[in-house]
Amino acid sequence: MSDSGTRELRVLIADDQTVVRDGIAMLLGLMPGIAVVGAAPDGAEAVRLAGELRPDVVLMDLRMPRMDGVEATRRIRETLPGTQVVVLTTYADDQSVFPALRAGARGYLTKDAGAEEIARTVRDVCGGEAGLSPQVQARLLARLAPGEEEPAAAAPAPA
Repeated sequence: MSDSGTRELRVLIADDQTVVRDGIAMLLGLMPGIAVVGAAPDGAEAVRLAGELRPDVVLMDLRMPRMDGVEATRRIRETLPGTQVVVLTTYADDQSVFPALRAGARGYLTKDAGAEEIARTVRDVCGGEAGLSPQVQARLLARLAPGEEEPAAAAPAPA
């Protein structure tokens, strides 16, 4: 519990770069109402730790060894539907954004986001909202604009 009596939001960080994991953990540790409960160096460990720790949110990098962030997101969302995933990565291109969102990510930020923006996004996704960086919002709007092709959808099953 935080000093105000409200339950702290539990966050797991998954990133293959130690300095990034440690830096995010340090910054989020300063934010009221947020507790970093674990850190994983790859997607496979993120899935394992999420099952063990049951965080409210996983901050997930995309390009990691052993299992990438998209597959880890898919597995976490399938087995822990109450755990939200926010992608925190360097990449904001269509080949990164859309697979992550299809896998179940509720938020998508680039690593130039500040601590306040990350904390706000964690709170937003726990409150049922989406948390998308301006770059991702622009990609979504461009994709949905008239004349743009929609992302490939699965063909309907024959009746």
